[in-house]
Amino acid sequence: MSHPKNNPTSKPSATTDNSIAPQQPTQEPQGTIEKSEPTKTRAIDGKTIADVIEEAKTNPPAIVVITGKPLGKYFLISKEKMFLGRELNTDICIPETSISRKHSEFMVTENGVAVMDLGSTNGTFVNDVKLDALVPRILNEGDHVRCGNTLFKFVREGQIETRAGLKNYDYSTDSLTGIFNRKAIVETIQEEFTKAKLRNTALSFILFDIDHFKKINDTYGHPAGDYVLKEICDLIKTKMIRQRDALGRYGGEEFALLLPQTNSQIAIDVAERIRSAIEKHCFLFEDKQILVTISLGVVALDSTSKTYNDLIALADKALYDAKNNGRNRVCVR
Repeated sequence: MSHPKNNPTSKPSATTDNSIAPQQPTQEPQGTIEKSEPTKTRAIDGKTIADVIEEAKTNPPAIVVITGKPLGKYFLISKEKMFLGRELNTDICIPETSISRKHSEFMVTENGVAVMDLGSTNGTFVNDVKLDALVPRILNEGDHVRCGNTLFKFVREGQIETRAGLKNYDYSTDSLTGIFNRKAIVETIQEEFTKAKLRNTALSFILFDIDHFKKINDTYGHPAGDYVLKEICDLIKTKMIRQRDALGRYGGEEFALLLPQTNSQIAIDVAERIRSAIEKHCFLFEDKQILVTISLGVVALDSTSKTYNDLIALADKALYDAKNNGRNRVCVR
């Protein structure tokens, strides 16, 4: 089914005898090598625990997302003033509609890190207490800060967990676009597929890629291609999908979008809106406008999908259909 572009759709036992039993001589088995006891406990990467603690002293304060997306991401409070909002040019960008364009401000003061609400629509809360607009509140270690539907935990400076958290987040995120990498999106698909099967709820999946992306790289250069990849992801994240949806980079110019609790018809509508938005968007790189279109394959969970791999394979076939039928369109399987 094809939708053309103009169709919206062990310890010895204790005794009370204080005498010391005579020691029995022990004989070292032949062939064994005498081992010396390590003088320092070392972390598994070769550093001593003291080294790790010393390094952590240089870690700046941070807030980490503990509910919402990007789950697990650490935002370092590395400047005297940092703004949080859904606008792309904010220091802490959370592309979620319950967050205002400029929602709150984090600032480094003599007394520590403070947060201040900027008159946001849904407010800024610290430990479930709503802040008065434009009144700073000093944060303590472990405080919870809520902006819209996103919940953060404040981590003060010098904490080991900050560096560990940054490394862990890097393992799941595509460095260019900031969305899930292939491993993370596949794990998310597997998890949501299992949930949907157990609960008998709807689940839809979209695979899409950029039409003639090689030509864009060849014509405008690879930096322009990187710009297009990032711009598409920013556009979709901020304006086209819900917080519960999962967007990941599946390949070079191929992306996966998972839509939990979404039936086929709604998924088709979402795919068509994304296709149309990309086609109409002004991609401007170094004063050169780049025409960009995408092809999308849509599939919904049904009884024929026994595993999450079946769902991916079916979406791949639908994407293949879209390419073979002229590109810049949505096809469904």
